[in-house]
Amino acid sequence: MLRVVLLVILYSLSSVSAFAQSYTKKSFEELRVDLRASYAKNPTEALTQLKNILNNDELNPTQKIVMLNYKAWFELEARQFEEAMRTLVLYKNLVQRSDKPSLIYGYYNISGGIYTQLGMYQLAIEHFLKALEHTKKDNKNLAQQTLNNLAEVYLQLGRLDEAEDIYRKYLDYATALKNPLSISISTNNLIKTLIAKQQYAEAKTLALNIIIDLQDNDFKYYLAEAYLLLGEIEQANNDYPLAKQHYEKALSIFQQQGLPEKISQAHFFIAQIYADMGDLNKANTTLALVIASINKQSNLLFVSRVYKFQSSFLESQSLYKQSINAYKKHTNAHTQLVKQQSDVNLAKALAEADSSSKEVEITELTRTKQLKETKAKAFQELSIAITISLLVILFGSFFAVHNIHKREQRLAKTLDELHKTQSQLLEAEKIAALTVLVTGLAHQLNTPIGTAATASSLIEENLKRLSQKFNEKTLSSNDFSKFIQETNEAKDFVINNINRLANIVEEFKALSVSIAPDIPMRVIPLKTFITDRVTTLQNHFKKHISFNVIGTEVSIPTYPSIVSDVIKTLIINAYEHGFVHTDDALITIEISVVNNHAVIIFQDNGSGIDDKILKDIFTPFYSTNMGGNHLGLGLNIVFNAVKQSLNGNICAEQCKLGACFKIVLPLNGPVETL
Repeated sequence: MLRVVLLVILYSLSSVSAFAQSYTKKSFEELRVDLRASYAKNPTEALTQLKNILNNDELNPTQKIVMLNYKAWFELEARQFEEAMRTLVLYKNLVQRSDKPSLIYGYYNISGGIYTQLGMYQLAIEHFLKALEHTKKDNKNLAQQTLNNLAEVYLQLGRLDEAEDIYRKYLDYATALKNPLSISISTNNLIKTLIAKQQYAEAKTLALNIIIDLQDNDFKYYLAEAYLLLGEIEQANNDYPLAKQHYEKALSIFQQQGLPEKISQAHFFIAQIYADMGDLNKANTTLALVIASINKQSNLLFVSRVYKFQSSFLESQSLYKQSINAYKKHTNAHTQLVKQQSDVNLAKALAEADSSSKEVEITELTRTKQLKETKAKAFQELSIAITISLLVILFGSFFAVHNIHKREQRLAKTLDELHKTQSQLLEAEKIAALTVLVTGLAHQLNTPIGTAATASSLIEENLKRLSQKFNEKTLSSNDFSKFIQETNEAKDFVINNINRLANIVEEFKALSVSIAPDIPMRVIPLKTFITDRVTTLQNHFKKHISFNVIGTEVSIPTYPSIVSDVIKTLIINAYEHGFVHTDDALITIEISVVNNHAVIIFQDNGSGIDDKILKDIFTPFYSTNMGGNHLGLGLNIVFNAVKQSLNGNICAEQCKLGACFKIVLPLNGPVETL
């Protein structure tokens, strides 16, 4: 879907270009057609071709903007999210300096696509809405495509009525235009929404009708997508053999087209069918194919979903140890996703900081070049070896000091931009612990920066003293030898501290963890639900743990999978930290209703938590057992899940025995907000 929308954007960009210089409007259009054809055959080669085009001085400013839009799109499709974000920052700066401000639409739309791919739905909505603001009034097609992107995010967030309304309007629009491809895409999207709303009868009718149209038009990719949707409908209707047939038809088409990610998705659906049919051997074999296809380029949202299903599937077979390992891989995929989200935002911040200092750097480079030419002339006029050596050392030392100051300025600018970006990242509610990490990073950077500055001052002072003696003709060999020795020591000192800076920056990459809802809300009886969940966990651990679920039965609308993951994580935390030296392990979970809120008290009889660190335990990377392969992310995941996804609160309370956590959830359920 995103690929089709981006093609529309690129056509719109080309239509407003005022082409000149070596590329005429016709020749540039031919270049674009050739580039799109190359991308259809081999995306990697097309990206290389595009980079060569951007290095061509024959492009005028507007043509370069269009090519940068292509480059960001290609990088997004290749899942090179950091590179795509850096390209978009350059694209934005060029648009702001051009006479075509409406082209800023491409920046917001592709940024929204990046955030959608990373599951950062709040930021995706914000950027799509800004893209909509910059859509030209007379370009209804672009506005409709942007709304379609927005509906895709609404669908992921479970805002189904809003998504359905947009998809139906777009289907009416595409039907009026008599555009078969747009009709097919919008129909598939509407079917997805109806499936999420469990309106299977209407969804099945639409799917059967659109499959006929897709076959007539030979739209194979979207035909396979329709078969997947029809399989989901039949699976929901418990007609597993028919659902399996539809999934296998989709798999066959994806294999013919050579689409690895879609092949894995189809295999995953088939594995779920086998599991529903009770064919455990085929389910395990097919699921193994999916897991074997996972690599560094895989969609982390899909990877997390696969391992979560595997954990539940293994648990149903009483393979508890394997189930826990799969669940940890699911959690690790979430951690990697959040790291990827953080890296993209950091790449954007650094690119913006670098862009703002480009003009200053150009001026400095020009002055440096002139200085080099002046020194070169002076060297040619000197004939005495000692004088030549002295000038070389002076020049090299000056260049080193200049570079040290320049690096120091860049680091200071980077720190400043990190602090400014902090507030934006907090608004996204995806990396809530960035404040702590940025502060720690700044604290760690100050010492080596100060040390490097001191060493550079020493070099500068020695240079002045040596220069003075040289001018006064009092320079001795001992003075010169001492200067060389001290300068080398200071140089080594500077280099060591610069290397230390690089290591610190690498070690202090910011992370935060959130758990995003992957299914719509539903009403659950809280006490019964938790009782059932802890019962399935009793045989998961080497040490026996007793559970006592007491209190009031209360039904609330919520995300069951998130509630389950929160309880499961707290239990694993108690097992790994609290019950190490406890023989009769007991966990008590008490449920009550207070002021229109459901209150869950989670209490264990383990070793407990020191009162001095209660305020730190939800901080990312904080752990009392870091040497035991603990990253200190478990309770931070729980904190973000309760606060962000469930709209509740969680805290650790003082208690005489063991650890105690208090979770407060609204009785009316989480409320989605922009």
